[in-house]
Amino acid sequence: MCGNHQTLPPRSPFLVAPVLALILLATPAMAQNDFVRGDCLGDGNVELGDLIYMMCIFCDPGPLFCYDACDADDNGIYDIPDPIYLLNYLFGAGVPPPAPFPNCGPDPSADSLSCTNYQHDCQTPTPTPPLDTDYIFSITGREGAPGETIPVDIQLEILEGEMLAACSFGVAHDPTALALTELIPGTSTADIDWAIIDAHDGGWTGAFIVSFLQLHIWDAGTFQLVTARYQVLGEVGDVISLDFVDTLGEPPVHTRVVPTWGPEVTPSTISGSVTVGTAFRRSDVNQDGTIDLGDPIWDLTCLFLCFPGCLDAHDSNDDGQWNIADAIYLLGYLFTGTAAPPEPINMCGADPTEDSLGCDAYAGCP
Repeated sequence: MCGNHQTLPPRSPFLVAPVLALILLATPAMAQNDFVRGDCLGDGNVELGDLIYMMCIFCDPGPLFCYDACDADDNGIYDIPDPIYLLNYLFGAGVPPPAPFPNCGPDPSADSLSCTNYQHDCQTPTPTPPLDTDYIFSITGREGAPGETIPVDIQLEILEGEMLAACSFGVAHDPTALALTELIPGTSTADIDWAIIDAHDGGWTGAFIVSFLQLHIWDAGTFQLVTARYQVLGEVGDVISLDFVDTLGEPPVHTRVVPTWGPEVTPSTISGSVTVGTAFRRSDVNQDGTIDLGDPIWDLTCLFLCFPGCLDAHDSNDDGQWNIADAIYLLGYLFTGTAAPPEPINMCGADPTEDSLGCDAYAGCP
């Protein structure tokens, strides 16, 4: 299910002129206070929220406490190249902002910009943005058989009353147990302004900007961001974790969300996992490699006379139960043209459906 995509009313042109005038007119030179270049929001972090705030140069940005901090490229002018410079650094392997960065310090460049009221106390450690439980990142759990390639979805839920301009995150896995094979942008990202998804050793990262100029935003709903495909390398019985982390990339991409105009906050996260199960083919209950009349006959016989080692194979209708309805379902598929049993049927694989049945042993798959 997708959430709402909200269009904001145009900004008043009467707000734009004063803002541009403040930016373009030389600010009287004065003694520089310590700051971190790129930290336009003055919260001690140089992150996605800062470049979103910098883009407000053409709308209504609210108060600017330190023009020098917003001058990311240190050319003495606060303008559109500054958020672009920061975007390239954070997500495009671009060069870091000039000094003072990453620590506080005075501006080494003589220019007309000033820093009169930088909000972060440079004597304290850089804070982690506050937790906001109205934003929830989650990873879907899956089951896969050794050698099988499976999809895992990453979603963002926004609770009622909240809005979002941008987000970023990192997802880590054990490379000895899972091999990342493909990253596919999610259905919710089809009409946003900018996205980047990058693979790294031991995981991958994603960053999304809904709208650079805040002409539209995401409000309450569930947003499918990325489908990651993994080949299962682990052994049957393994449970392989997939976790949100802040350590992937250079610089590291942090798991953050940016409400409209920022600053960024830390979302709630729900980790996922891949459970390694036995490979089987649904409805091939006699495990001879084909699905034919012998399977429903053997299925009916086993209901009364045997104890199968792979109940999932007997669950032809995939309802999480093994009973006479499965043999009837399979007969309908074989002789009356009704729907085929759900996957895995065309090739060996694990059960993609969570239920109480299992598959301890299956001889029909390698």
